[in-house]
Amino acid sequence: MTVTGAGGVGKTRVAVELASRQLGRRADGVLLVDLTASSRAADVTAETARTLDLRAGAGAAATDSLRRYLTDRDVLLVLDNCEHVIDGCAELAATLLGSCAGLRILATSREPLGVDGETVWRLEPLAPDEAHRLFVERARQRLPQFIPNEETDKTIGQVCARLDRLPLAIELAAARVSVMSPSEILSGLETRLGELGGGSRLSPAHHRSVRAAVEWSHRLLDPVEQRAFRRLAVFVGGFDAAAAGTVAGLSLDVLARLVDKSLISTSEGRHGRTRYRLLETVREYAVDLLVEAGELDEVRAQHLRHFSSFRDGVREGWPSASAQQLVDELEDDYENVRAALEWALESDPCAARVPLAAMYDLFMMLGQADGLRIGRLVLERCPDRDRHRAELQISAGLLTMLLADTGEAKRALAEARELSSAIGEPRLEAWARFFQGLTATLGLSIEPGREHLEAARALHQELGIRTGEARATAALGLNFELDNESAHGQELVEQALSIGVAESDRWSQGQSHVYLGIIAESVAAHPDVATSHNRQAVDALRPFRDVTLLPVALIGQASVIAPRNPAAALEVAAAAFALRTRGGGQFPPAFRIRADRVRVTAQAALGADADRIWRAGARLGVDDAIALAFGIKRPRPAAAWGLSARELDVVRLVADGLSNKQIGSRLQLSVRTVESHVRHVLIRTGLTNRTQLATWARERIQ
Repeated sequence: MTVTGAGGVGKTRVAVELASRQLGRRADGVLLVDLTASSRAADVTAETARTLDLRAGAGAAATDSLRRYLTDRDVLLVLDNCEHVIDGCAELAATLLGSCAGLRILATSREPLGVDGETVWRLEPLAPDEAHRLFVERARQRLPQFIPNEETDKTIGQVCARLDRLPLAIELAAARVSVMSPSEILSGLETRLGELGGGSRLSPAHHRSVRAAVEWSHRLLDPVEQRAFRRLAVFVGGFDAAAAGTVAGLSLDVLARLVDKSLISTSEGRHGRTRYRLLETVREYAVDLLVEAGELDEVRAQHLRHFSSFRDGVREGWPSASAQQLVDELEDDYENVRAALEWALESDPCAARVPLAAMYDLFMMLGQADGLRIGRLVLERCPDRDRHRAELQISAGLLTMLLADTGEAKRALAEARELSSAIGEPRLEAWARFFQGLTATLGLSIEPGREHLEAARALHQELGIRTGEARATAALGLNFELDNESAHGQELVEQALSIGVAESDRWSQGQSHVYLGIIAESVAAHPDVATSHNRQAVDALRPFRDVTLLPVALIGQASVIAPRNPAAALEVAAAAFALRTRGGGQFPPAFRIRADRVRVTAQAALGADADRIWRAGARLGVDDAIALAFGIKRPRPAAAWGLSARELDVVRLVADGLSNKQIGSRLQLSVRTVESHVRHVLIRTGLTNRTQLATWARERIQ
């Protein structure tokens, strides 16, 4: 189904409400993909894959990954804001619906997608009484004592009519009641609509109404607010107060005033940070203003500088020790980082190299296909042979290896090694050789892998790079283990673990524990020791959102529990295979044989039930798979529903019977922010109203 209608008519709100009512009815839930920040048809597939945490490559590879993931799932997929990438949405919808029987798609767009089987629901403006009620509700949020009399009611009706009863336009107008009477609001709108005139065939009346409301609201801003408003248009997917200050040069006071005037919406991001956002219809107008002012390039450059400032200095490792911190800081701003780099790519590809290299941890953990695509374009368009190029070649080689293109990975890493040597960058040469050795070892090319890893280890030791020494030593230990020299392999990996602990390098620790788990379970036959290593590996790697080594640890634990619980082992193995597939790759030969053995052994023990159990395991989330693998009991407190601390505060007050206005006063939040929190909680919990939410909260929240 596609919900269509003019900008500002409320398509997203309706879609979110419809989706919330489907949560309890869909076995595998509801997935919302916000396409606001997408600019190319290809972005639709990539953004959908990223939302589902599928780190496949671009194009056909990403589509295939989506198809495999969704084939046996009962899912509602919501594609929001399709109009500017409608061809990409139509193509993806047609492809997935043709092969995924349990999939349903709900799209929002200003026009239909035009695919077979599409039902179009054209969302019309509000009825007169609904429009009037919305105006009064929003007005009272700004002016609690606002009580319209008969004459004012008539004027409000005229305001709503002039705005074609579009919710966004009405909210913008109502936000002014604290400083203007309804008759003054009507007069201002009449003037602006008159200036816009009748418009053209390509400018529908509804669009002109929203445009008039936005332009009129903008005219009422003071010069400082106007400058801030247009400069905020550079952000995609929202921003926080710090970014607004750095990029747009506005104070928190100015930001608050724009929120009060309903030009900016607020929500709570990760880690409790407040996020701000221009609604897309409003942002479109602000972009036009930014272009007219001749400030677009200046603000984009500042935007790039801001998001490049989170990482500097010499990189020590892929991922680096600070990868988790970087992602914690920038996960909410992923679309901003991508947009900044794409602008740099178009304006000055060579200037894009430093910020891209700085952001590779973010792409490794959240968007491998994006990182690889942008990296390849930078390498193609900027021929400069320097350390920045070598670093990007290593990053591209690693991402290509993670996405299972071994041939391309070998080529990129060989080029990186050659360039690093030629320009006198031994640190980068050491890392290039490490990844060459790891790629060869995982492909069971034992001798070439050993040669590279021994050279990488020696170089890292010579340079005093302990992180590199730890990782090369661990991989060298795996190489010996695969060559039936387990005792020496174990000795090397234990050395690597000691270095990783001394350096507080959690990635190295996770890597070493994975390899020691393999040795303990498959060679020494010590299941308790293997379990300890597998658990420590998972604990170390989970914060990195790893999809390469963590599945190997799960396979190892599945092998440990298979003799006593083959059903659980098969479920865990299925989850491990699914996690590795979601990463866009597959188990390399070094691990594939073991993974297949676990799967086949468990299936043989379970007989006819094996296929059903495998399908159930493939649907497990990572944390559920970990819990099953290690026998961890997972209660379902409110936090398990993904509620933030602020959302929990709101839910507690809903359970106490407070209204949104009272909750806002208690927590010092706007009523709209409270409404947003309540709506998000309803979506996550599958509930449909406040009464159900209050009952649910009393049962689960202390």
